[in-house]
Amino acid sequence: MPDMNDMQTLTDLIETLEIGGPTAAGTLALIPLLRRGSTTLGEPPDYLLYQRAHEMSLISIEEVDEAGIVSELRVNNRANKPVLLVEGEVLLGMKQTRVLNVTVLVPAQTNLFVPVSCVEAGRWRATSAEAVGKSAVHLAPSVRAAKTVTVARSMRSARTFDSDQGAVWAGVDRILDRHGANAPSRSYADLAAQDASRFTHVARSVEPEPGQVGVIACVGGKVVCVDVFEAPQVLAALWEGLVASYQAEVMVGDGTPGKPNGARRWFRSIAAGSASVGPEIGMGAHVTVVAPDVEAAALVYETKILHLSAFPAHQAATAPSFVPPGWRRS
Repeated sequence: MPDMNDMQTLTDLIETLEIGGPTAAGTLALIPLLRRGSTTLGEPPDYLLYQRAHEMSLISIEEVDEAGIVSELRVNNRANKPVLLVEGEVLLGMKQTRVLNVTVLVPAQTNLFVPVSCVEAGRWRATSAEAVGKSAVHLAPSVRAAKTVTVARSMRSARTFDSDQGAVWAGVDRILDRHGANAPSRSYADLAAQDASRFTHVARSVEPEPGQVGVIACVGGKVVCVDVFEAPQVLAALWEGLVASYQAEVMVGDGTPGKPNGARRWFRSIAAGSASVGPEIGMGAHVTVVAPDVEAAALVYETKILHLSAFPAHQAATAPSFVPPGWRRS
């Protein structure tokens, strides 16, 4: 059973966020989610984001050992405050490019093993001893949906953070092929390696509104993803990579503009879903929510939602085909 306080925190967030008017960029529409009455940034959260901690040499992410495991990495947080690793951030280097399966708040001065998925099927060879930062483009929503929803299912059924690795690879291939990316090792990072501006130009022309903590992203009038964070500063720091990932999804959509008329009702329906809490990792509780048209995951810490991600349920209608444990170690 979920902790009722955690679920109430999530319900309160869904019901009280103000849903603004959409900003359109071609077939992409961005609907802001705002904290009512919040027009100033206020105090920043007392944790670092990964890229900032990496630039300050306060964190390292590396293979678990010399042999490595596809589905897991080791994090060493040397900072005197926690570091937030966000689901969908694409980590570069090591034996292959990975993406975080869940959002994790890594405690200060702590070593922690975190669950990941591979988004580079054609390489198992170290190019660096540790992650060298993250891609300019977060993982595209359709691939995140295939990963996140199956991770949630494994959390509920097996108390693990396993993803459907086959579905992740298939999703990466689909994105790379639709964009005509030159990706010899089938790395998602190659999507933006030569010209990231193709994806980041929308984020640079559309800024978050005052008090904005989240966004509903729609392509062709249909919701593809929701991301909500604790504070405006967090969304602002992640804005370019997130919006770039939504833009990457545009070319795999139907290409038809449309008004996102049902997006508000869809978002509010998360509050009526059935919730469960997954196994512990890092700080806070990992809550998953299933509603008729929505599957969502949230990291709840001390009555705050650090990150909520949600996807249309139809994006994960197929049964998962988890990679056998013996295959995970190359």
